[in-house]
Formats: sequence, structure tokens, C-alpha cells
Amino acid sequence: MIQSIASPFQTPGAAGALCVIVDASFDPDWQVHVDQAISNGTERCVALFDNTPYAALQTVGPFALLCPQPGALQAYASSLLEQVDAGCVAYLNDEQSFDQAVEQWRSLLTVSTDDAPARMMRFFEPRWLEPLLSSLDETELLRFMGPLTGIAWRNELGWRHLAHPHPELEPEVQAPGWLHLGCERQALMDQQRLKVLAERFAHDYQAALPMPEPEAFVYRQLQAAQQAGYVQLAEQERWLRLSLSKGDEFWARSAYTEWIAREDLGLGDKLLGLERL
Repeated sequence: MIQSIASPFQTPGAAGALCVIVDASFDPDWQVHVDQAISNGTERCVALFDNTPYAALQTVGPFALLCPQPGALQAYASSLLEQVDAGCVAYLNDEQSFDQAVEQWRSLLTVSTDDAPARMMRFFEPRWLEPLLSSLDETELLRFMGPLTGIAWRNELGWRHLAHPHPELEPEVQAPGWLHLGCERQALMDQQRLKVLAERFAHDYQAALPMPEPEAFVYRQLQAAQQAGYVQLAEQERWLRLSLSKGDEFWARSAYTEWIAREDLGLGDKLLGLERL
């Protein structure tokens, strides 16, 4: 079960060794900071794109950091992940599991889709980790977790954590491309992403939502916004505010429907017009 937690760097979500997967492109001085932070042989930094078809992209690719003890490396990773969507945190039973975890993460960099047998996936992207994990069945989740005892990420709901459902099982490293990201799963992930946003907006606007199921109301508004072409967070929030002021399913009324259907206006102009109607 996915749960909210305090920062994993302050209150670890699981015992054992802490690892961080970081996208180096978020910090132009990445290598300097890591070289300065690594102080002894127990800390490690491994390029996940090495030994993969994406090796040429490693300068802007993900790195796995083993941070078995609090220190400068963990402090750097914590500061970066608190500021930007640069990666996620994983937990291992012990430091000896790190190499196996690296191979597991490399297997997740490639997925199959309905259109191609192999495509790169940024599985560590924190905004999409929760939708992805929520889309997995039990077998897929066990394969995804591999040697991890838990995984944590930060999205619109704050820090979130998922524990390995069966940590006693012996993990098996999967071959690259084992996960299929078909159209049905992508649609499910889109729905799960909207549910995350709905929960956040329901909390932010709780004073304006005196109803039994505010998250269901917000989710319905976000679905309508998406169908109208609004996929940016700021646009979806403006659509929600329109629903709060004009009523549920305002978009189904003729005046609003005609305005939304206009082809001579961009999405931004349509929102301005809807707010004035």
C-alpha cells in the first residue's frame, strides 16, 4: 500500500541501506558535487546507462547512489530531490544487494510498447512513479521491486512510500524490456495521475468542497479538463476553479460547450473566455 511519509532522509521508510536514483541533468555541477561528497569506500556512484543501449547519453542520465550512512552524499541527494523532480529513493536489506539492484534498475530502463519492442523509460521519474506502481499487477510489482525492501518518491502529495509486499522472496533480476507499457496501461497511468492531482486539489480547496466525496468531484473535473485539451497543472487548476464557481459539469451547458468547441481560439484564450462567461 502506498503511504505518505516524512522525508525518507529524516525518517527512513525501511531499515537497511539507502540508495538514491538521481537524474544528473538536473544539476550541471553534478559530478563536482558527487566527487566532493563521497568520503569513503562504502559510498558508491554508478551510472545506470552503462552497459545499456543508452550509454552515449550518460552525461545527462540517471546515477544510482549508495548512501549507507548519513553524510555529505546523502545530504546532497536530499537537497536536490527536495527542490526538483530529479529522482527517487530506494531501500535495500544491506549494501551487498546494491549491485543486484543496479541490474534490476537497468532492466527497467527499457520497456516494450504496442508500437515498439524496446523503448527507454524514465522509471525513476517521481511524478509518474505512483501512477506506474498503481498500474502493476501483483507479479509485475514483485518484479519491479526486485531486491528492494521499499521505494520512496516525492510528488504533489509530498513524500510517498511503498514497501515490498513480500520481502522474504528471493528476487530475480529481469531481462530488459520485461515490462510492457501498452496503450491500456498508459491510459490507466493517466487516470492514476489524475487521481493524485485530485487528492492534492481536494486538500487545497477543502474549504470550498463541503461534500461527502470531494476527491471524486475534483477527479471528475480534471477528467473533463483533460478531455478539453488541458494537460498542464496550472490549466487544470483553473478549470477546477471554474467548476467551483459555475457548478459541476458547467462544460455541458450550451454557452460553454460552444465556446470550448471554437476552433479560432487557443486553449488559453478559451479559458479566459470561460472565466468571463
